[in-house]
Amino acid sequence: MSYISVIASHSALQIIKGAKDENLKTILLCFKEREKFYKMYSSPDKIIIINKIEDIMKEEIQEKIMEAIFIPHGTLISEKNLDKFEKEFKPRVFGNRWIFKWESDRILKDRLLREARIRTPQYFESINDVDRPVIVKLPGAEGGRGYFIARNKEDLKNKLEELTRRRLLKNKENIFIQEYIIGVTIYPHFFYSPIYNRLEILGCDRRYETNVDAIGRIPAKDQLELNIIPTFTVIGNIPIVLRESLLPEIQEIGEKFVEATRKLVPPGIIGPFCLEMICNEEGELYTFEFSGRIVAGTNLFINGSLYSTLLFNEPISMGRRIAREIRKAIENNKLKEIST
Repeated sequence: MSYISVIASHSALQIIKGAKDENLKTILLCFKEREKFYKMYSSPDKIIIINKIEDIMKEEIQEKIMEAIFIPHGTLISEKNLDKFEKEFKPRVFGNRWIFKWESDRILKDRLLREARIRTPQYFESINDVDRPVIVKLPGAEGGRGYFIARNKEDLKNKLEELTRRRLLKNKENIFIQEYIIGVTIYPHFFYSPIYNRLEILGCDRRYETNVDAIGRIPAKDQLELNIIPTFTVIGNIPIVLRESLLPEIQEIGEKFVEATRKLVPPGIIGPFCLEMICNEEGELYTFEFSGRIVAGTNLFINGSLYSTLLFNEPISMGRRIAREIRKAIENNKLKEIST
């Protein structure tokens, strides 16, 4: 088994490049309208045309990629039909295929973070319990779409009524209400390696979000007049080199998370993941979400990052790090330790 397969979106370009750098062959599951672009920028060994993401569950598609290890990314998670993927997707999946359901369900996600015994923002089960500024995440929101901030309980109720009136919210019971921490968002990229038996920090980014990152260009009085509500739809990523004194704590938080996944979602996290954090003025780190697979912020480091250079003394992207783990597993007959 020397092939990897991946859906043509999200982080596929660096995954394919990383595979080629490690002398693995590549199969791209590609939408017809994107075929020309991906041929030009990634040159996969094989292309299989699909019409929609759900096509990867078709028997004839799965048969074509049985010889490959499938690399999941955010596009798969956004589809939400993860129970079927867990049970019926036959090719080997790099990482833990059961972690994705925990990522997509905010209640399960919060439970896993608390199991890790790391600092998290408070979660409010009821609107009536809200006693501070909160960030509200609507059902099905992805990439920050559908998030908004409320100053207090009254402000939250008013905004939910407005969303209901505009038919943007059908059921208030399904919203996720979380304490809003004021600080800088950081998104460290981790890789847990069963082959090397270690957790690695490979990079960090912050997300560029609209319109919350555009509001600063507008004077406060005009914001009020224009009735601008901060929203958090991600449109890109910005690299961050972390203050070095933060790194030991970030490493420890990552290790606690790995242990928690072993308890709640065996065999635990394998390969890439991201802990989404806020660092406040006192330097306290709050972890408010996680992604249990490669994140788009790693696309910043196709030629490697500061941290991957320290570990390997050569340019290693997250895509190449995945490929190297697969290659080492193949060489040592340990594919079952890195895939499910």
